[in-house]
Amino acid sequence: MNEPFRTTFSSPIRRSPDPEWSVVSRILIKGSDEPLVPLSLAPSPIKVFPVYAKQGIPGSIDECYVREGVYRRLLRVARSLPPAFGLVVLDGWRPWRVQQYLFDTLQEAIRSHHPDLTDEELLERTREFVSVPSREAEAPSPHLTGGAVDVTLSDADGLPLDMGTLFDEAVPISHTAALETIGYPSTREQQARDSRRRLYEAMLEQGFTNLPSEWWHYDMGDQLWAYYGGHEQALYGPAELETIENRWKRQL
Repeated sequence: MNEPFRTTFSSPIRRSPDPEWSVVSRILIKGSDEPLVPLSLAPSPIKVFPVYAKQGIPGSIDECYVREGVYRRLLRVARSLPPAFGLVVLDGWRPWRVQQYLFDTLQEAIRSHHPDLTDEELLERTREFVSVPSREAEAPSPHLTGGAVDVTLSDADGLPLDMGTLFDEAVPISHTAALETIGYPSTREQQARDSRRRLYEAMLEQGFTNLPSEWWHYDMGDQLWAYYGGHEQALYGPAELETIENRWKRQL
């Protein structure tokens, strides 16, 4: 049985350092045969809104897939929330084409606003919000493993709560702990800060880790999870959806 969820949020979210990607990419991946499963199968109070498909991003799919172990943990997160709140999943397993599109689009937007950045500075600014596209077995992009998930909270009517910024808003205030630094928050800022705390505590209680630059991004089983969770190995490498073509090739 889940422990009752705390209703007070006196503990601020502590600022964690940004990942050292060279270290993250060297973490050994144990490997897992857990399948990718669709979150649309999940019962209430999980809601699924595949945001990239809704926006018409090339290569996106109208579903949110995660590894089976992630699926079950997300259910426990949702069931731990008070009745007035729901968990909304915005993205999970991400096709490589979508990862490349997001990276290229953000990089070009940053370049147009900051033309004087060096290539190294441009890469650092881009990967603050979008990881480098990689299908390498030893160092895949987190979302390509089925272990990374983008989530937010909703109210009792299913509408997303104000979290201080929009999902994927590439600004400093999107950093998970950014609202903790406001000395005299407005009522809106305080409510958004508490919503971030609620989400953060619920996810961490079920074993997820958070990417410090994105209040919406959490990991389970991938290399980022191993890095921030202090695990010697990651569980999940790159994953692909099961297709009828692949199944026939194996069978015939």
